[in-house]
Amino acid sequence: MALAEAVAGSQAPAKGRHGSIGVWGAAALVTGSMVGSGVYLLPATMGAVGSISILGWVAASLAALAIAGVFVWLGPAAPRAKGLPDYVEAGLGRFFGVQCGVAYWSNNWVGDAALGVALAGSVGYLVPGLATHAARLPLTLAFIWVAVAAAWIGPRMVARVEGVTLGVGLLPVVLAAVFGWLAFHPAMFLANWNPQGLGLTQAVGASGLTAFWGFLGIECAAAVAGVVRDPARNVPRATLLGVGGVAVLYIAACTVLMGILPAGALAASSAPFADASRTAFGVGVGALIATCALLRALGCLTGWTLVSAETTRTAADGGMFPALFRTRPGERSSAPNLLAMGILTSLMAIGTVSPTLGQQFSVLANVSVLLTLYCYVLAGVSLIRISGPGTARRAAIVTTAVLAIAAALALAASAKPLELALALVPLACAALLYLWLRRR
Repeated sequence: MALAEAVAGSQAPAKGRHGSIGVWGAAALVTGSMVGSGVYLLPATMGAVGSISILGWVAASLAALAIAGVFVWLGPAAPRAKGLPDYVEAGLGRFFGVQCGVAYWSNNWVGDAALGVALAGSVGYLVPGLATHAARLPLTLAFIWVAVAAAWIGPRMVARVEGVTLGVGLLPVVLAAVFGWLAFHPAMFLANWNPQGLGLTQAVGASGLTAFWGFLGIECAAAVAGVVRDPARNVPRATLLGVGGVAVLYIAACTVLMGILPAGALAASSAPFADASRTAFGVGVGALIATCALLRALGCLTGWTLVSAETTRTAADGGMFPALFRTRPGERSSAPNLLAMGILTSLMAIGTVSPTLGQQFSVLANVSVLLTLYCYVLAGVSLIRISGPGTARRAAIVTTAVLAIAAALALAASAKPLELALALVPLACAALLYLWLRRR
């Protein structure tokens, strides 16, 4: 979301002028906001469920389309809003605005911990001596604090790291989705179908919640409206194209991997795209894919560390967070905010250590998704509250919001008790924070 808002804020056309990009440019921005490094480990978490998890991808894709529709409507309904908490506060008031701000902020540093785990997995593939359970946590913590240090140097350093890594980020997924079919074995895909013997609803729920991690950022669709020509027509089209294109890419890539490696091997893998590439095309290609994943994960972690710190500062400037985190005159980067992010992300990485890398990544990804789904539900309810009087347009708005809320709740209902408990902690803290801020 931060990237799209920055684009919208810095490049917004002057009054009376048309935007600078069309539907394809907007679709590219939507796609880029969703595709990060996390997708590299998703096949490992899906391996435990089996190739039936493809149905979970379909469910997550439909949910993403419904939720994207909410933000298409929210943009014109709350034109002064700057970010997800503002959209929620516009319809539900300050309490839920603070709730959304804390939930989205928490989602940032929980997601950063997942990115650190992804980095540790890539290093473990390239250096087998570091693929052990004992080495994973130190590697994860080291990468978290390297990202904090890079963000501390300043935004230009973060931009350089992002620029270097962005170009190679999609290579593993695109190669798997396009050329992986040459090594695809239908018999392997069928053998991997349902290794745990799960019921259909259970299998779709278990995989759909994790799969939705790959769609986080769909709220960026509304944020780019200011730089899109004919936004009323092109933003919805760009949203459908962006989410639909990402869904096809994800489903194709994960289907291919389920037809190359056994489900058990995928579940135990620290770098599933690299392992599949090594099996299909040799060790050299596997190492190349692992290197691409490593670079992109490093770029994502560095970028999101800065975004997390800036989210803290923005919330404090708006009165939603303590004054300690407010902007200070002349500062290049906020030391208190970055230190807070580093400590919280480290604690989350330590507290979720699991026997396998895929299991730890799954817990972190699911907690992050749960927090974001809560924000999306609040956004849907807010949209219903601020939409206009009873007209055909309002009927379409309410239908979209209800579908999005139902999809988000259905995904959240499949979470495990531990994941729900971890996600509830920030929400309880948000209620206490609201009371404290109100007294002050």
